[in-house]
Amino acid sequence: MSSLVVKTHRPWQFAVAIVVLSMFLATLTWLMLDKSHWSLIYDRIGDNQDWKHLWEVNQSLQEERVALQDRVLMLERTTSVDKQTAALLQDEIKSLQEIIYTLKGELEFYQGIMDATRDSKGLNIHGIYIEPLTQPQVYRLKLVLTHVAKASILAEGRMTISIVGTQNAEAQQLKIEDVATGDGMNLEYKLRSFKRFETKLVLPVGFIADRIVIELRPKSKNQAIIREVFDWTVPAN
Repeated sequence: MSSLVVKTHRPWQFAVAIVVLSMFLATLTWLMLDKSHWSLIYDRIGDNQDWKHLWEVNQSLQEERVALQDRVLMLERTTSVDKQTAALLQDEIKSLQEIIYTLKGELEFYQGIMDATRDSKGLNIHGIYIEPLTQPQVYRLKLVLTHVAKASILAEGRMTISIVGTQNAEAQQLKIEDVATGDGMNLEYKLRSFKRFETKLVLPVGFIADRIVIELRPKSKNQAIIREVFDWTVPAN
């Protein structure tokens, strides 16, 4: 005679397991993309392998987010799952969405770098970005250098950055070393594919910036100095 076995249904245990797994995946993804790993991407982006890896990580996180959303809908229909567990899962989804958003931005940035350097050669100033911050006369500066060469050759040297403008109706020129805050900005460059520099600037009160001048001075004397002038199009804050 067969016997009937009754098993207790515990959906909350399954939900907790899902949350723990999600936190582990999010933490692992963040560790994979810390500064040291970005440095590896910077050195090898020319062969497109790291961009593919980022795309695969992004796709994996997208699938994880969809799976969690489906799980939340299922658990919400189960009367034995309390609201606290569902809220915890929602927080995990939000965290994953933030990571996906960050990865998407990085992917778009690297794709733009690769698209812009397809027809260029040698060392170039890819672009400069200046963003006003909330405090008066405080800005965030980002500079991107690119290097396209047939062989895996390092581009080495030092750059100078000057901000040209007026103060009290008189012409003034500020060196980046004098207005950069914190640890300042490392003006030495060494790159195979590209490198991004970033710093915060605090301009003197009353100084009105007009343009910014960048010079790249290669370590090798056989290479010419690269000089470019960019208009300061950011309004005073």
